[in-house]
Amino acid sequence: MTRIALVFSAAALLAVSLVAGAGASRTVSHGAGLPVRGVFIPGKSLGGVSIGMTQTQVRALWGNKFKICAQCTSPTWNYIYAFGEPLGAAVKFDKSKKVVAVYTLGSPAGWHTAEGLLVGEEVDKVNTLYGKTGWTACIGYGAMILQKGAVNTAIYTTGAVVYGFAMTAGSEPICQ
Repeated sequence: MTRIALVFSAAALLAVSLVAGAGASRTVSHGAGLPVRGVFIPGKSLGGVSIGMTQTQVRALWGNKFKICAQCTSPTWNYIYAFGEPLGAAVKFDKSKKVVAVYTLGSPAGWHTAEGLLVGEEVDKVNTLYGKTGWTACIGYGAMILQKGAVNTAIYTTGAVVYGFAMTAGSEPICQ
């Protein structure tokens, strides 16, 4: 092997190990925490959190880096990303410390439904993927309601784009 080929081979090997190492350290450093690109499975879960989960289960999944909402009437944990704008997700609990609502805060880029609907896409895609939806006007945004079992499921909108996602227990309002 020529000296030039050896240098290129060593450089390529170093580049591959740096890329692989960067991915590994990124995974290890985050551990349990709010997903960067959460998946919404209508009627089932948002970022892995489901209606009826306990506080212990939520902590195991998303960790302890949350702020308790001071203005909320029920215990609500706000998970906010440490970088960029104040975006993330929130989990609301009832008196028995079980999840009664889980929803995105702001419009976190990268969050999407299992069927591929992304935050930031036009709302026309909602009807293509899910068929006819109901509609609720919230303060400052709208909610397209999907009928998925006993859980209230919504795709939040602002203007003509998808703004976020929400699931609530039957007794909770869809506008959070």
